[in-house]
Amino acid sequence: FQIITGINAIVSFGGTLFAALGVSGLATTLLPSVALAVGNSIGSFALVDRVGRRCLLVSGMVGMAVTMLVAGSVVRVTRERDANGNEHLFGEYGCVVIGLVFGYMFAFGVSWGFGAWLYVSEIMPLRVRGKAVGLCTSVNWGFANVISAFVAPTIIAGPVGPGGMLLLFGVLSALAIPFSVLCLPETNCESLEEITPIFRFATCQDFVQFVRGNLRSGDGMRGAGGRAAGANPSKVDIGCSESTGTSCASSIC
Repeated sequence: FQIITGINAIVSFGGTLFAALGVSGLATTLLPSVALAVGNSIGSFALVDRVGRRCLLVSGMVGMAVTMLVAGSVVRVTRERDANGNEHLFGEYGCVVIGLVFGYMFAFGVSWGFGAWLYVSEIMPLRVRGKAVGLCTSVNWGFANVISAFVAPTIIAGPVGPGGMLLLFGVLSALAIPFSVLCLPETNCESLEEITPIFRFATCQDFVQFVRGNLRSGDGMRGAGGRAAGANPSKVDIGCSESTGTSCASSIC
């Protein structure tokens, strides 16, 4: 869900997108990339160890879905065509769309931009970590290449136009929200030995317990009642370490 929700397409074809809407200027080229960089810096340096991985990933995906859906709706409702059949927006609506794309880039940067790679590397068992992370990377970037190279420009040039592309990525982001809520337990302040049992489910019934644990407290199998072997059900939100002074956020969001 990191790449398929449209980040590479927006980065690669943002200029084409805005040009197709009749919006131009230096701001349309620079602001989205600036928003991504600022979000990445804030999320990775200031928030990830304070509010937790789960909270950032869930809230970030919500922000991405809302901004893309609203931006696509604005384009579809307010667009006009000139004598040559090219779409364009009135000035104020163009600014709204730019601001929403700015918000999308910031929401991605502060959460999934770095958080997906951090999360994947944390939850994989040591014995398969290299292969598992490699598989995740290939699947992630495989979808990204298809969308960036073929789907995005085809949609922009097609009947649905730029608004259709923004709505598509908004829908994909919205579909990722239930996954984030149901299947991504908190891993902040956990050692590798403590993370593995949180994901230890072997049957459909275990998976249901895992989902319930995430809905209840964001703790996976431990939140389901500490049934996972090796899990510590008595662990609550306490400081990660007295030496670092960072705070644990296993139940937030």
